Amino acid sequence: MAAIWLVSAWVVYQRAHHAADALLDSQLTQVAQTLLAIVAGGEVEHFVKELHEHAGRNPVPIVFEIWHADGGAMQRLVTSPGHQAFEADLPDGFSEHPYQDARWRFYAVQDDAARYRVVVAQAPAARVQLAREIGQSLLVPAALALPLMALAVWWGVGRSLRPVDIVARQVGALDAQALTPLDASTPLPSEIAPLRGALNALIRRVAEAFDNERRFTADAAHELRTPLAALKVQAQVALRAQTAGSRQHALTQVTAGVDRMTHLVEQLLALARVDPASQGKLAAPLDPAASIAAVCAELLPLAQRQSQSLDVETAPGCQVAMSEAWLRIALRNMLDNALRYAGEGARVEVRLARSGSACILSVADNGPGVAPELRSQLSARFVRGEVEAEGCGLGLSIVARIAALSHAQFELGDDLPRADGGHGLAVSLRFGETRA
Repeated sequence: MAAIWLVSAWVVYQRAHHAADALLDSQLTQVAQTLLAIVAGGEVEHFVKELHEHAGRNPVPIVFEIWHADGGAMQRLVTSPGHQAFEADLPDGFSEHPYQDARWRFYAVQDDAARYRVVVAQAPAARVQLAREIGQSLLVPAALALPLMALAVWWGVGRSLRPVDIVARQVGALDAQALTPLDASTPLPSEIAPLRGALNALIRRVAEAFDNERRFTADAAHELRTPLAALKVQAQVALRAQTAGSRQHALTQVTAGVDRMTHLVEQLLALARVDPASQGKLAAPLDPAASIAAVCAELLPLAQRQSQSLDVETAPGCQVAMSEAWLRIALRNMLDNALRYAGEGARVEVRLARSGSACILSVADNGPGVAPELRSQLSARFVRGEVEAEGCGLGLSIVARIAALSHAQFELGDDLPRADGGHGLAVSLRFGETRA
């Protein structure tokens, strides 16, 4: 505001100076025309007498000379009291010339018959003084108003930003270990309310992430503690074994335990990779057929060791909006879950089918299945079904998390029939319509 005010003051002064010049130029013109009319009317003697009397009482800031043509030559007829002679060759109209150690403003005019010539002049101090007076009359009130304007702006901005200060204090008072949303009961201006809403949404997401981390850490510690204890026990048995057979059996158990631990750590790392704090933008559509074939080939030896059949069926033209890395992780966990829990000699099918405008990726088996009332719990971390198998309860949790981040639907249901009339479990990911 101060900078704008200074620029405005400079502009006002310049305009005041131009206005003073125009006003005084008009004054010079009127004085010259009046003097020319007086001398042309033959009232020179009376005018000179009145001029000397008036100059003694009220000094006039304009000096002049009146010239008269006598015998073809111009001669001075009348001059201002106390006046020094002007130059004799001043041009008609306005001009500026040195006079009395300054640059004066001159105006010269003559009558139509060229018998009389009048030259008037004015000192620059008069023009500067008038411009200063005009400028002061305009700038002094503005200068007095500037502090009042600054005070009004300070008060207005402070009052407007008070809600921001309130929100800032609330955010500063938050406990990093126990995040709670900001108090929404205090009314805020419409410009600030969305900020508080966005902060509360962020606080909820961060608090949820912290809760998930704490729960995940606690559950992971519990899950790791049991196999580590079992490994220690088997190692102690191997150290104390009296026969080679006992020692070999204990070492075999240690190897199996290491395999279980390896699988658990891999699952934990996979879950950490697909559990970001925020969801990224939707991935570009891709054809999952190659990824499905690669994952099935990777897990085929596991199915063969358990005498299980693994069938793959992919419909052409299906595309899913998921990154290839996440697709492989999800399918690997779906298929690994089916192979582990379906049992010896089970049949497992991997299908990619189109249903209307959607594509469905499913892994179905004819194993013991899961009761409908228990299926909602399978997507939770470290939750296993009713069947005893070597697993850590993370596979379907990883699949559910990937589905949520990829805007797909995670579904559990019945599928392949069993000989006893029951049905196995089908794990599916339903992807909406995609556009390349």
